[in-house]
Amino acid sequence: MTRRATGRRPPAIRRPVDALDGIRAPRTPAGVVLGADATGAPVTLAVLRPVGTRIVVLGALHLARQIALRTVAQGARLEVTTGRADVWEPVARAAADPGRVHVTTADTGGDGPDDAHERTPGDTDAVLTVRDRGAAPVAPGAAADRAWRTTLVVLPSLTPAVADAADDADVVLLGRMPPQEADLATRLWRLSDPMAETLRTLPDQGVVALGRNLWRRLDLVTAARETAVLGPVRRA
Repeated sequence: MTRRATGRRPPAIRRPVDALDGIRAPRTPAGVVLGADATGAPVTLAVLRPVGTRIVVLGALHLARQIALRTVAQGARLEVTTGRADVWEPVARAAADPGRVHVTTADTGGDGPDDAHERTPGDTDAVLTVRDRGAAPVAPGAAADRAWRTTLVVLPSLTPAVADAADDADVVLLGRMPPQEADLATRLWRLSDPMAETLRTLPDQGVVALGRNLWRRLDLVTAARETAVLGPVRRA
C-alpha cells in the first residue's frame, strides 16, 4: 500500500496563455549523431536541412550505413542506388517501416528511384538519396538539390577521378587513408602535415569531418542493435 504524502499541496502556478510562447525546453543540437569527440561529447550532423545538401563518405561504408539507419529513424525516406545491394538490404530490413526504404541495383540503369515511389498523405518530404559504388552521380539541379533532399555519395577511396565530387560536397567524412590518398587529400584541401598524418593513422572507428572552416576528429559510437544490423566497424 502506498502511503499518501502529507502536508499542503504547493499552490498552482497560473500564467496567461500568451506566456507559453516564451517557454523553451533545453535541448541538444539537432541532427544525426555521428560519434563522439575526444571528451566523449556527441558530434552531430544536420543530414536533413531546408536546403539541398551533399555529403561524401570516403572509406567508411559502416558510417554511411549508420547515417542512413539513423536518418530513417528520424522519419526520412531512404533511396539507395548501389552496385552492392547485399550490404544495404540489412538497413532496409531494420527500418521500422521497410516500405520507406528502397534499394535499387546500379546496373539496372536510370537515375535512381528518387520520388518515383508512390507516397501517402502524411509522408515527410525529407529524402536521403544514397549513391553507392557503381551508381551514377546526381547532376546539379536534380531533385536532390531541392529542400529537404540530401545526397550521400559513398566512395571506397579518394582518386583524381572522384576528387571533384568530393570537393563539391558540403561535408566530407573521411575514414583512414593509405599514404597516396592522404597525399591527394592534402593537396585537394590544403591540409597541414599533422592533419595528413591524422588521416593516415585513424583507427577503424576514427572519422574526420571536413568542410568549409571545419576539421573535426571523432570516433564512431554504435549501439548494440546497430552492430547487430551493420556488423563490426571496418574501413571499406
